[in-house]
Amino acid sequence: MERVLVCILASTRAHQLTWPSFTRQVLDELKADLALAVTIDDKYDYANPYWQHAKYRWTGFQPADMGDSFDLAQKWFCQDHGISPPDWRLMLRIKGLWQGGIVTAEPQPSYTANLFFCRWLLLHGLQHDGVLERYDRFVVTRSDFVWLAPHPPLSILNRESLWVPDGEHYGGLTDRHLVVSRDDAVPALSLIDDILLRPDELYGEMKHEAYWNTERFLAHHFERKGLLPRVKQFPYVMYLARGVRETPSTWSVGRYEPSVGHVVKYGPEFRRATAYAAVIRTRDDWESGAWRTFDAEAAPRQPQASGLKRHVLWLGRRVFWALWLPGRPARFGRFIRRTLQRPQGSAGLAAK
Repeated sequence: MERVLVCILASTRAHQLTWPSFTRQVLDELKADLALAVTIDDKYDYANPYWQHAKYRWTGFQPADMGDSFDLAQKWFCQDHGISPPDWRLMLRIKGLWQGGIVTAEPQPSYTANLFFCRWLLLHGLQHDGVLERYDRFVVTRSDFVWLAPHPPLSILNRESLWVPDGEHYGGLTDRHLVVSRDDAVPALSLIDDILLRPDELYGEMKHEAYWNTERFLAHHFERKGLLPRVKQFPYVMYLARGVRETPSTWSVGRYEPSVGHVVKYGPEFRRATAYAAVIRTRDDWESGAWRTFDAEAAPRQPQASGLKRHVLWLGRRVFWALWLPGRPARFGRFIRRTLQRPQGSAGLAAK
């Protein structure tokens, strides 16, 4: 039997909602150990079940400027390689959500740069604490997934491939969940390395495109590491959730879903997971392979609001959270500018 380590990145948010399904559908199904690679602050809840059950914990302080965390990682890199640090901030000329959380002249409405840093934090911990060699497969995921079906058994996910869910790619490759073997873990997780060590080279490759989200950035990274041709997909059987009273993330507000009693962050993801959960209920369902002929896109959907109504709802939610939450008024001006620049006909969120 393969030894499996499930790794939670960035945060342990939404644990009140997600821990029961996570422990049953992921940890127990895979007979896996748990690791955390997260950033924390003075208010971090150490009583949360992810922290309490983790066998390994690698943490970094959550700064106001994620650029400070990139500087820290670069310092470690340069000490290990015995080189002088290049100016990685050259890469900030590459615009897009990938740099969310780094203080710049044009700040992004997200904290996605934390995902880059936490991948480094995870890989650094795996290597320097001698953990990498103890496991055969690594499942890199998030704490705010509600799992509607068991994680696919590794017996149907061959080791030579890198596995991601079949959706939420946003023009690249989804960064929300990854199953990777020990042999491929280092190149797959080293997303930040070339930013910090080879910014001139990376900038030269990416400067011709105007906008980069994390999904496009990840796909480019996998391509340059020779991993992209070996990426395969499995059905989306989980969705991102948020408690009604929980402060939303800096990008996706989500929408309350009465059928589950909490906020669903991405409607298409929820609908896809719900459709697949109707045909995948157990490990045997995975192994039988009947789901391979199931078309989740053809599954019945709840009636959707008109395009104009969706736009009004989206606008109302963004205004509400921009103005009501502490510390958000300063973001309202940026929200208005983004709204005015939004392409005609777009009624939803385009990327994470």
